[in-house]
Amino acid sequence: MTVSHVRYRLAREDDVPAAADLFHESVADMFVRHGIAQPVPPREVVVASYRHVFLTGVFHVAEIDGRIDGIASAIVRDTLWFLSTFWVRPGVQQRGLGAPLLDRAWADGERAGATTFFTYASVDRTATAMYLRRGLVPGWQILAFAGAPQRPPDAPAGYDVAPLTVSAAGDLDADVRATRREVDHGWWLGATSPFRGRLVTHHGAVVGYIYVVRGSIGPACWTDERHAAAVMSLALRDASSDAAEVKMIVPGVNHAAIRFALGAGLRFTNHSHFLTTAPFGRLERYLASGPSLF
Repeated sequence: MTVSHVRYRLAREDDVPAAADLFHESVADMFVRHGIAQPVPPREVVVASYRHVFLTGVFHVAEIDGRIDGIASAIVRDTLWFLSTFWVRPGVQQRGLGAPLLDRAWADGERAGATTFFTYASVDRTATAMYLRRGLVPGWQILAFAGAPQRPPDAPAGYDVAPLTVSAAGDLDADVRATRREVDHGWWLGATSPFRGRLVTHHGAVVGYIYVVRGSIGPACWTDERHAAAVMSLALRDASSDAAEVKMIVPGVNHAAIRFALGAGLRFTNHSHFLTTAPFGRLERYLASGPSLF
């Protein structure tokens, strides 16, 4: 059954809190339906992230009787298009509301010159089917680990942290993420962001960066796998200072991070999917920030 009298439009900035509330309602419903025992991200983090996406990307909404019942937003960084959010409110799902939203966000990416399209997909089958039909195919799973660290390793000698700059983060991301995305690092490091960033050095040489927010680690990256454990140890130390339990979002291709999380006593709590039209970057040396900016 389709929904009639739907109004599709670009979001306004004052729609951001309502969009965050729709996300919370939809993801909580999905967690219940799929038996996922995982807390929903803090509302203030979602609102802040959505506002950044609104200001630096494109944000579409679908209204029924004046209420926002569907959202789709995306960002383009160089030639990479990322679907930041795509949710339809429980009660009107599977009634034809979502596809036009997704098509609008996709068309925006094509107009902006994107050549690679990707997303951090939930376990929702309807949404996944839409992605597959548009050429987004599986790369690997995205694994979530959480808990109170039981065996937090110490960073090896010679490693230290320093203030992170947008330029330094962009230099690292040019290799690992295939885009400098300085607009995102500018926000993560800005005065209004809930994130805290650090540059990681080894005997004075730059080897990675880390961000933490409310006990969650990510984004984070390193220049070589031999630095992986040290970078993650420093990130775990920072995250543990904010919360009793920490969380890591690990691309499935990042085997060093999977081993590290389990070695630190974190629990595997959930999985999502990395879907893309083409491979890019060196994501085996990356920890994701979450579904809004990846």
